[in-house]
Amino acid sequence: MKTVYKPHLRIRLKQRKIPFNFPKQIIESPEKEYFDTLAKRNIAIKKLFFEEKLRNIVVAYDIIKNNIEIVTIHVISDKEIENKVRIGRWRKNETN
Repeated sequence: MKTVYKPHLRIRLKQRKIPFNFPKQIIESPEKEYFDTLAKRNIAIKKLFFEEKLRNIVVAYDIIKNNIEIVTIHVISDKEIENKVRIGRWRKNETN
């Protein structure tokens, strides 16, 4: 599949000073995968070194035809992940 960086993602990468290769790295080898039941998007998370710390970085993406279209990226805490799963906003993908 081809990986596509959507315009919103490119803006967020610049604003948050996140390395350009992080989204593809996360998609290629996520540590956690979920489905966002509210936004109807796939979620992939990986711990990467960012701003001198090992942090959870999350990308939201869609699979359209043969493309993985990455929409956005941001840092997320373990507690935020737990909360989203607990309230049912994020559902674990069956592959996990």
